[in-house]
Amino acid sequence: MHRLGENGCILCRRAPTGGSLPFCRPCYLEAIDEAPMIAEIPGDHNRYKSVRDQFRQKWLHNEGCPEVRAIYKIVNTDFGIAKYKQYLEKVEAKGNFVLRGEFRGNERRRWHGTTRTCNIGDKGVTRFCSDPFCSLCCIMKTSFDLSFFSWRTNFGRFGAGIYTSSTSSKSDSYSQNDCTSNWKAMLLNNVVVGEGYKTLVDDTSLTEPPAGYDSVIGEVGRRLNYDELVVYDNDAIRPSYLVMYDIPGRTPSSSSPDM
Repeated sequence: MHRLGENGCILCRRAPTGGSLPFCRPCYLEAIDEAPMIAEIPGDHNRYKSVRDQFRQKWLHNEGCPEVRAIYKIVNTDFGIAKYKQYLEKVEAKGNFVLRGEFRGNERRRWHGTTRTCNIGDKGVTRFCSDPFCSLCCIMKTSFDLSFFSWRTNFGRFGAGIYTSSTSSKSDSYSQNDCTSNWKAMLLNNVVVGEGYKTLVDDTSLTEPPAGYDSVIGEVGRRLNYDELVVYDNDAIRPSYLVMYDIPGRTPSSSSPDM
């Protein structure tokens, strides 16, 4: 039998959880009332271990996987959650993925790296900043927004979409600190894949998936060394976890706390 600490509420650390989020009912109501927000997950919690293990197992680049230093649960607003669930159920009704042995809507967890201009996620820093150029805080506060596509780059291999990957080390290459920190930040997101259009060929003109599909999956082979998953609807994705980790290739600072 698991100890309560491994599965219990990440806020009060006393009561069992009552749903898909790692909170007991009273703490869940408190978190939703304060949303958007982030809550640090204790290092002995099963949620922490699950996210950390996915990060480690999918770090495929040669320099070696950096240490995970902190993991936070991102709490979206009720409205944001409802919009995502509405989209998921629409995709599920069309594709019947549960009957095919998949998750509802073929939902997956995928990585995304972006720019951080503040120290959100560093030890003791849990308040979002107000800098419009801090993509990390903007995404965690209001989720992804296709209108910001090509804000920092004019290239999208599969057009104007929201890009994620199952490979954590690929997403690391897009994680950028425009701040002073010993750690980097990465988002683990819930993504409704639905019927994914698999391709080895670039198409930079895309603004939506090909007819009959819900997403585009760039497969490893002809042009890609690591996979890409692209969605073209803001409600097809929600940030779920913030992962803080050592900067790859840098000797960890002695002041960096171990979890």
